[in-house]
Formats: sequence, structure tokens, C-alpha cells
Amino acid sequence: MEINGQDKFLLSDTAVPDIFIHEYMPRLDGAAVKCYLLLLSSFQNGKREISRKDLSLRLSITPKDLDLSLNKLVEENIIILSKEGIRLSDMKAVELRTLLEGIPRDEPVILSPEVISEREQVVTAINNEYFQGLMTHSWYDMIDDWFLKYKFEPAVVQALFAEATASDKWGKLNRPFLNSIAARWSKHGVKTFSELSAFYEENELFLNLYRHICKVLRISFTEPGLRMVESWVDELDYDKEIIDLALEETTGSSRPNLRYVDTILRRWHSQGIKTKEDIENERKSWLQSKNAKTVSKAAKSANRDNYEGNNSNADYDEAFGLTYPKMHTDKTDIASPDKFIADKNSNEPRNQTEELDADNP
Repeated sequence: MEINGQDKFLLSDTAVPDIFIHEYMPRLDGAAVKCYLLLLSSFQNGKREISRKDLSLRLSITPKDLDLSLNKLVEENIIILSKEGIRLSDMKAVELRTLLEGIPRDEPVILSPEVISEREQVVTAINNEYFQGLMTHSWYDMIDDWFLKYKFEPAVVQALFAEATASDKWGKLNRPFLNSIAARWSKHGVKTFSELSAFYEENELFLNLYRHICKVLRISFTEPGLRMVESWVDELDYDKEIIDLALEETTGSSRPNLRYVDTILRRWHSQGIKTKEDIENERKSWLQSKNAKTVSKAAKSANRDNYEGNNSNADYDEAFGLTYPKMHTDKTDIASPDKFIADKNSNEPRNQTEELDADNP
């Protein structure tokens, strides 16, 4: 029995755009890449009908992971989902349109030949070191934006890539991460390499503070936590001494965390508390208020039975806050129960009536 059509797949190839490999693939996970390659092969070999269930079986992934992959491809404008099915975008046309739209409409900035040459050398070095000479236009546009927006020196841009790739064990070479670093440097006034060196010294002190906080709270080092502690220093203008006092407030808390300390520091900031003396005065005021409430509560409890309201004027007195102490008679006039029991067990008559009874049995 002859099987037709197999020679085509045996000898055929699926052309993958380089723009996908260098621009899109680094932002996708493995399942999304597998999904795109299968769709691309089906597209290049003629129109095919395939359901989500078929895609899931072909790729050996769960339907949930398949939906996540398809949604990611849609977010990146690689595919278009509709009622009719799945359609692949022309990513070359998309990138070309993005490139043309990114051309500045304003008056061009005139630079000296020396500045242009220095920037070109740095960009070429970045391209060769981090992209193997295959850096896409999006990276060029981003670097030009740093030069224009942040006024970075070329040496600062090169240091930015070194910072991003050495930030952790594996590094993060993606545009959002580098943009966040660039924005932070610019916020601290970094433009030249000498200013960057000074910032590194200050930043090391800040990192030591954050490590200290993580050790006290027994939490791990995270990027959101780093940004929160940074807001305490930059936005609230608090130093290590004040932050340590806030950390003391977590004593006794079952699960101390950064959010709890953040609430304390922002409450102090809203109250105008800036120094250690301000915090000590606030604590004293709080303790005095607490002690006053405790004393008042104890006094009410102790005096609860010292007043009686069995008379006809009780409601009137209570309405106007009038209270009167109980009037006790002399103990010699009314024998206490204890005295009565003691007399009962003695041989002496308890009172005058019993004396008469004793004479006349």
C-alpha cells in the first residue's frame, strides 16, 4: 500500500522569521514557542483546521496551558483569534510599522561628530557582547530614548547593561527590566559615569539597610520589597534609626511583614513625626492614654456596688447623673450572720428574749 504525501514533509522546511527568534521568542515560554511553531508549520503547508483539543494533544500540554500560550501569542500580536479560527500576523509588517511610527516628528537633535562616534562605539560594543551582533531595532530605539530622555553618557548606558545582566545569578536581559533600572538611575540624578559611581556607594548603603530589614523580619529579598523600602527612604525621608524604631513595633506580632511596617511609617509621616524624640513622645502619649483608660475602667468596676437606686427617685437621679453612697447602720445594731452562728454555738443566751425563755422553760 502506497502512502502519499510523506515525501513532502520529509524534505520540506518551515521558515521561521529571524524577527521572531530575536525579538519575540525571548519573551515567550516554552509552551507558547511550541504552539507558534506548530501553527506556523500548518500555515506554511496549506490551510488546516485544528481545534484547541487537537492542539493540546499534538503539543502534549494541558488545555489550560494551551489557553495561556494562545493568550500570550495574542498579547504579542503574533496571532489573531476569531470565531473563524486562528490567523497568524505578519510580524515583519508589524515591526516595520512600529519602526516607522517610532521616527521622531520633532526637530532632530544636532550632535557633534565626537558624541555620535562615542555613542556608536558603545552601541556596537553592546550589540556584539550581549546580542552576538543581532540586536533588533527595538533595542536601538530604546537606547536612543535613554540618550534623549535621560541624557545618559554612553558609558552609563553600557554600565546599565552590565548591571542588568549581573543583577542575579542568571541576569535579566529584557527591555522592561532595563527600563526600570534606567528610570531609577535618572530619578537619583545619574547622567555621567562619576555620578553613577557616587550613586553606587549610596545604593550599597541602601541595599545593606534592606538586607538588615529582611533579617529582622525573617523575610526573603524581593523586587517589590526593595521598591517599598526605597519609598521609605526617598518618599518618606526616613533613615535607619527611624526604620529600626518601626521594626520594634512588630514585637509580639505573629507574622511581622513589610506591609505592617509600611503602615506604621506612613502613619508617623502623616502625623508629622520625623525624629526619635517625636516617636518617644508619641509613645508616651499613647501609654498615658492607655493607662488613663485602664484606671477609669478599674474605678468603675470598684464602685459598681457602692450605690443603690431602690428609692422612688432612682430614675430621676440616674437621668441627671446623681449617685449617693449607701448608708450603713452600726454593726452593733444588726448582728451579722457570722455573729449569729457564733452565738448559736455558745452556751450564753443570744439576746434578752432567750434569757426570759431560759428562766421559764
